[in-house]
Amino acid sequence: MTKLSIGDHVSDLKGTHDGRLVDIDGSTGYVEQANGVEIEFPLSQLKPYEPPKIAEERTLSGPLRDRLLNPAQRALLASVPASLLAAIAKSYDAGSDGPGSRPPFAALPESKRLEAIRIYLPTLPQRLLASHMSLVVAMRDISKLS
Repeated sequence: MTKLSIGDHVSDLKGTHDGRLVDIDGSTGYVEQANGVEIEFPLSQLKPYEPPKIAEERTLSGPLRDRLLNPAQRALLASVPASLLAAIAKSYDAGSDGPGSRPPFAALPESKRLEAIRIYLPTLPQRLLASHMSLVVAMRDISKLS
């Protein structure tokens, strides 16, 4: 068991509560949390505070993995007009759950960008897609290019 002293920043073993150890009475420790609430714990349930680990940035889940594109996929990605890319990027970035939930569209590697285009392209307004129906079909059939 780690030796704890009054004034130490501690947390319970589960890491759900932390604060400053303000008193020790036998085998009980009294912890004052940042909000001023004092909680008692058995000393055996306390440990020196460890800051939480920073979570990694999440990317799209599922079968979407970083991978190299084959020449046909690379050509398909290059054929997406800038106007459609901008609309897809706007839609993709708006679907984020907040900062750090997933990288912005512009930061995606090519394989993930191609997959995001495939997913978001059909959601764009018809007026944008009307002159690009062959691209829509090619994106739909992208799995055949793998």
